[in-house]
Amino acid sequence: MSGQRSGTSRGWTRSAGRLAMSGVETRIAHWRRQGWLNEVDGHLARMLARRHPAMGVGAALAAALLSQALEEGHTCLPLAQIAATLTARGEATSVQGLQDQLWASAAVVAPEHAAERPAPMVLDAAQRLALLRWHRAESRIAAELVRRAGALTEVDEERAQQMLARLFPESPDAPNLQKTAAALALCKRLLILCGGPGTGKTWTLARMLALCSALTAGQLRVALAAPTGRAAMRLGEAIREAAAAMSEDIGRQALPEAETLHRLLGYQPQTGRFRRNADNPLPADLVIVDEASMVDDLLLDALLAAAPAGCRLVLCGDPGQLPPVAPGSLLHSLAGLGTPGYAPALRAACARLCGRDMPEPPDAAAANLLNECRITLKKAHRFDETSGISALAAALQHADPAAELKRVLSRSWPDITLLGTETARSGLPAILLEMFRPLYRAVTAAEAMAAFARCRVLCALREGPWGVAGINRLCRELLRRQGLVPARQEWYRGLPVLIQHNAHDLRLYNGDTGMLWPDENAVLRAWFAAEGGLRPFPPAALPAWQPAWAITVHKAQGAEFDDVVLVLPEGDNPLLTRELLYTAVTRARKRLVLVAGPEALERSAVRQLQRYSALGDLLSAFGKPPIFIDSTSPNE
Repeated sequence: MSGQRSGTSRGWTRSAGRLAMSGVETRIAHWRRQGWLNEVDGHLARMLARRHPAMGVGAALAAALLSQALEEGHTCLPLAQIAATLTARGEATSVQGLQDQLWASAAVVAPEHAAERPAPMVLDAAQRLALLRWHRAESRIAAELVRRAGALTEVDEERAQQMLARLFPESPDAPNLQKTAAALALCKRLLILCGGPGTGKTWTLARMLALCSALTAGQLRVALAAPTGRAAMRLGEAIREAAAAMSEDIGRQALPEAETLHRLLGYQPQTGRFRRNADNPLPADLVIVDEASMVDDLLLDALLAAAPAGCRLVLCGDPGQLPPVAPGSLLHSLAGLGTPGYAPALRAACARLCGRDMPEPPDAAAANLLNECRITLKKAHRFDETSGISALAAALQHADPAAELKRVLSRSWPDITLLGTETARSGLPAILLEMFRPLYRAVTAAEAMAAFARCRVLCALREGPWGVAGINRLCRELLRRQGLVPARQEWYRGLPVLIQHNAHDLRLYNGDTGMLWPDENAVLRAWFAAEGGLRPFPPAALPAWQPAWAITVHKAQGAEFDDVVLVLPEGDNPLLTRELLYTAVTRARKRLVLVAGPEALERSAVRQLQRYSALGDLLSAFGKPPIFIDSTSPNE
């Protein structure tokens, strides 16, 4: 009889599973028809429902929404957010009801049980749902950062004092935060160096390199990297320029070529893995990563796995900028830990090295090891008091950004031009022609690339008359009327191009900018910047590209231009955020033209980008009973 009941039970379970699966299929099909899910999100929900027959419609759709959230940069979603979305779309449920469904589905596990009983999704104590892969990545990131932030390192204090005094002249009226940052880099194995435009981050990095090189008798092994090719090239150029201005010799071996993080770690596109990892670490004593705000969680996880346990790691960036396109928000999560503070032993060590005491944390109980590793450079050296660009960037970091923005823009500035969208219809063409005309006066490809590198139009949107597509059409038409470009040719002299997809065999990557220009034999080539020169390609060999007079603000991250025209759309748009406006403003060095109405500027200043992530809580858990940290390798 017991065997008969068991068979009946199994049959009932299969039948119930088929019924549940049928309901999931029906609702996913409905959501797809409504445009609420794409094919990938729907596929994930169906796959999980097939593997977990007890999964109800709500739990399956929660998985689909979680997949969708990854595309928007979130690594998790609060159950309250999921339940609200389900209810708004006719799938009425409560947070408790959704939680019960998820636990009943067996597709969810608590973080503390994820190692011995892995499941596709993790539901933590804060009622945040995450895919297991992202939970593991954020857990490893938090664990590794805290580990590297630990014990003080041994320093030859007498030699270090002498070098610091030579490299960082002390100001009598204020602490030299650049000098303090270099001292921190000697005392700790982790440094998070933050600061806005022109605050001397790269200047500090160059002197930090000279300092560390001198203290290792020129035997320092250094890796320089950034998330994008443009940012890596800019980092290398800036380090070389700063090094050339110093009397101290950094040392030939200590100044390698700056690389993208993918190239540094040996990304293998066939497998999606990295050649460098914990079993095959980077041959480096010092790893410096610029534009850290652009580094997503999976890339950061891979970097921390590949960086040797004993090496120094310096992460440099501006927390006010846009986060990476892929999920992740490291600098924002670190900023959420509160004010940097320094324990007595570290404060004493830095005081001996710098000859000046460091400030104590305002709330010693709130200090943690990661706060000891953070320092923010605040003094802008690039701009003076007449700079509207600097004042505008500062306004966007103010406690009341909308009011401060209004106050700044009520003044007249020599480096800012403000055009409303109506005024721009008549005034923008002349500005664009003035900005791009020097490009078409160039004789060589190198001259053309240099001229184009000084200016860019940045847009919040890709499509529409005020988006990248519309502004690029306007630029070509204006140049055609001047006889500077042809009307119908696909490829022609003076066409700037932006690569849209990676071509690993050509070493051309998404975001790289080039220029079509004849070579010495009058053959049209596509020229791209390379270490020490330019690389030519046949235009037909290029991967997917688009014209690059105008690019999105996201694509401009990691670059700076003398002249920037920023175009914001009319009406409201959720993409208009403080981070986007700040990132765009800080791309300009000498001149900024704002094509935007006052409403668009105010909305951008007020609206902050929100990303759901558990990383901040994992980082802040230092010193408390530890949240479970999953040590599974990132390649698993």
